[in-house]
Amino acid sequence: MSSLRAATPRYLCAFAAILVVAAALRFWALDFGLPHLMTRPDEEVILVETRSPAVGKFDLEYGIYPSAYIFLSWGWGELTHGLMKALGWHRDIGYAQAIDQTPWRILLLLRALSALAGVATVALLMEVVRRQIGAAAALCAGAIVAVSLLHVRDSHAAKPDVLMSLGVVASLATMASLAERASTARAAAAGVLIGLSMGMKYPAVLLLVPLYVLCVMSSERRGWRRLVPGTAVAGVVAAALTFVVTSPDLLLNPHTRNKVLSIVVVVFPDLFPGFVAESPEVAPAAAVPTNPEDAWNGWWFYYAFALRYGVGLAFVALLPLAVVWGLLSRNGLALAAAVFGAIAFVVFGGSPALLSRYMTGVLPAFAIVVGGALAAFARRFAPRRAGLVVAAATALLVAEPLWRSVQHDRIADRTDTRVLASEWLRANAPRGDKVAIAGTVFWSWGEPWVPASLKLVRTEPTLEALREAGVRWLVTHDHVLFASHLDPEVIARLAPNLTLRAEFEPFRGPRESARYDVQDAYYIPMAGFEVVERPGPSVKIYELR
Repeated sequence: MSSLRAATPRYLCAFAAILVVAAALRFWALDFGLPHLMTRPDEEVILVETRSPAVGKFDLEYGIYPSAYIFLSWGWGELTHGLMKALGWHRDIGYAQAIDQTPWRILLLLRALSALAGVATVALLMEVVRRQIGAAAALCAGAIVAVSLLHVRDSHAAKPDVLMSLGVVASLATMASLAERASTARAAAAGVLIGLSMGMKYPAVLLLVPLYVLCVMSSERRGWRRLVPGTAVAGVVAAALTFVVTSPDLLLNPHTRNKVLSIVVVVFPDLFPGFVAESPEVAPAAAVPTNPEDAWNGWWFYYAFALRYGVGLAFVALLPLAVVWGLLSRNGLALAAAVFGAIAFVVFGGSPALLSRYMTGVLPAFAIVVGGALAAFARRFAPRRAGLVVAAATALLVAEPLWRSVQHDRIADRTDTRVLASEWLRANAPRGDKVAIAGTVFWSWGEPWVPASLKLVRTEPTLEALREAGVRWLVTHDHVLFASHLDPEVIARLAPNLTLRAEFEPFRGPRESARYDVQDAYYIPMAGFEVVERPGPSVKIYELR
């Protein structure tokens, strides 16, 4: 960090202020939804998977996320759980027992890993950009990522998206000098970082594309041999070896390998027309037409929804020009960032699996080109006031996403309706009573947890089925998201035999005004915050007469 110490006091003050904002936005409401473990899809699965290495099972047979991410989360969980025990804040039990007895405490620790990684991403991004492009571009890029709703939101989750973004910054920084000078050692080092990033999340493999481009540019070979530079080979081999070493079961266990391949088939079904994947059907009334008819619709989703609401209107207006600037730039970092951002955007848009968080790992690359382009523009057209111009432009860029991130955290800070419903059942339903749930579609993330003192019964929401099962309480959940959809006719038929005992409503206005990431089953919106009071679906608790 010697170059950071050499920075001007004004830069250091701005650097520190941006980090403070980044940390505040990421740690505010970090415990949202707890003790419910399913307020963010996949978190509870990741939590459970970290239990395996804790009891000596390192062949995870799990493929949704790479094993390296699970191992890192486990190591972090063990370390921080031990620290909490030493401070007297956790029970004096082992990590695996803690997952069994107080899983929400461990999940909070795993979320803290993402929050810290988010802050580290902002810090590393600013230092890397300052060294290779300039201070003005660095502060602009750092501020963009610091307040981005996408990055802030995913820094609240025990998921690998933000850790991948940290790996993206480190990888781009390491490979940047390859644009000017061929170096097998530097290419291999970049490959190691790419392999580690892939160990957090598979799409980081796309970082090999800018690595290859930079290696071709600096290759001293002639003719077709220029297209197969030895530096690129070194980088690819280093990335592959690093990935295999950190996630060995993905290669050695055929069961795990098949799980990984099945994910590829689901994400890119058109590439595998001979494979048929079976999945539960979504009720027609609940289905939302989110799958794109073609790649253009996918690209539009990421540009006009994910980036538009995740980073702001001013950002998406500048982004296309900034990417072009990066592609034409002679600066290795800007070029690598532009290539990676463009190829990732194209690839993700070609899949029917449209999730805004796929842009989280790509965001630092986009921030690099936007910050760099603004700084270059200011130096070209207002050289005497370049710093002031970039500062003013940065203020315009961050105003909207900062407001959105604050609104997200405000909502996350309120008690989730699923938690409120569980607490009501615990306090009011006699021990041993049976509870049925209606409104679940495809996934169970919208369901309130039934307390251990009660018995959850899975049965059809008909009077005959409920009475036959001995159900006393019917809990319903409904939302604009597909995972919570209650057919009004179900309640209409049961109405003569139901008494509404409690209701927990997340909306304070027309629910249609809120814009949600519809494939993510995440109950905090990307826009329309003014009509949302708290996370969760609309929950009602009925007593069956």
